[in-house]
Amino acid sequence: MGRHNQYECRWNFRHIRKGQVIFEFKDKQNILVDSGEKAMVDSFFRKKTSLYFPQGDYFYVGFYKGTITEETTLSSIPNEPVGSGYARIAIERSAIGYPTLEQDEGHWRVVSKEITFTASGGDIGPLNGAFICTSSDNTGVLIGAVATGVERTIISGDQAILDVKYKQK
Repeated sequence: MGRHNQYECRWNFRHIRKGQVIFEFKDKQNILVDSGEKAMVDSFFRKKTSLYFPQGDYFYVGFYKGTITEETTLSSIPNEPVGSGYARIAIERSAIGYPTLEQDEGHWRVVSKEITFTASGGDIGPLNGAFICTSSDNTGVLIGAVATGVERTIISGDQAILDVKYKQK
């Protein structure tokens, strides 16, 4: 049998309180939603990047509470937090936003910079997942998401630190 290519995205997540890690997961598999799959192939093979990145060369990371399936779209993200310092965080589509290009198990991958959310003036959550998309509002597309496996609330003063790794294999 021949080797099959597939997409892989993994997330690392740490919840920090008073300088201590109180919850974390490493290398948790992402779900690639239909709109993300389409954006990847349409952008790469058909040079349609402008259709998917309405706010320039940025990805954005945010949180949700609920369930994301392959059919979920950016406008149907369940229960995205509001307030308390929460806003989707931009990651440049560049060597600054994805500073690491490396070989991993014989396959090329990119690793994002660390993305830090800090709750201020109130709590962020509850939440049970994170997502990556192409806009700070709902004009872009949802690429994928990861479930934390447990509900979390980032209380005022806490930080949530994430990074995202993508590779074809």
